[in-house]
Amino acid sequence: MRSAASWRPIAACEVSMPEISSRPREARPERAANRSGSPRLLERPATLAEGAYEIIAANLMEGGYVPGEKLATRNLAAQLGVSLTPAREAVLRLVREGALELLNARTTVVPTLSPQRFKEIYCIRHSLEPTVAKMAADRLTADDVKALERSLERMTACYHRGDYRLAFRSDGEFHFRIYEAADMPLVVSFIRAAWLRVGPTFRLLYPTMANPEDAIRIHAEAIGAVRARDAAGLAAAIERDLLRGEGLLRSLLSGEAQSIS
Repeated sequence: MRSAASWRPIAACEVSMPEISSRPREARPERAANRSGSPRLLERPATLAEGAYEIIAANLMEGGYVPGEKLATRNLAAQLGVSLTPAREAVLRLVREGALELLNARTTVVPTLSPQRFKEIYCIRHSLEPTVAKMAADRLTADDVKALERSLERMTACYHRGDYRLAFRSDGEFHFRIYEAADMPLVVSFIRAAWLRVGPTFRLLYPTMANPEDAIRIHAEAIGAVRARDAAGLAAAIERDLLRGEGLLRSLLSGEAQSIS
């Protein structure tokens, strides 16, 4: 069930969609900007199925869907402006990756995060994200620092406005800007797969359980480490960010936190 807080229009923070793909930055495809909060239409994807996959996957990572939500393939096709076949191919790919579950030939559901899957996801994240950030530290440029600062500014503004989906999008832009600098696309693909599975549940933490100021502070510390070329400091900031999210999700999944409608 969705949180009582509804999405605000993405236009409120006046930014276009960032890229959080695991592709190298020089090979990124263009995506359609979404300034109305409505589903994005495809623009010049490599294939329609690939484009549909990228948008649905981004929606999962951004908390655009929540656990238990049913997704009809026909509706997704209409929202994306594609025919049924590429939409079905994209959905089946996400089913194979474990990001969606198949109910029947026409409908999938966003899975509920089980304690065992939660444990696996954070095993992957703790193992990979601080390590790849540490490896990226010496490769991040002045342009990367500026991009990280812009992402943090957008994330901060959108958290304060209650635009959680765009805040998550900016958060993903921030993290993957760092990870992709390590030039380890296979490792980044594993990280991205973990984000796919945790994004919908993470959305349930806002606005009731999570304090955005904690996330903002940790991201600022990460930028400071990048500026200082402090690889260990950057890895430590990423680890703190992981521990923060993990603790909140554990409370949610264990039922210790108050119910979110």
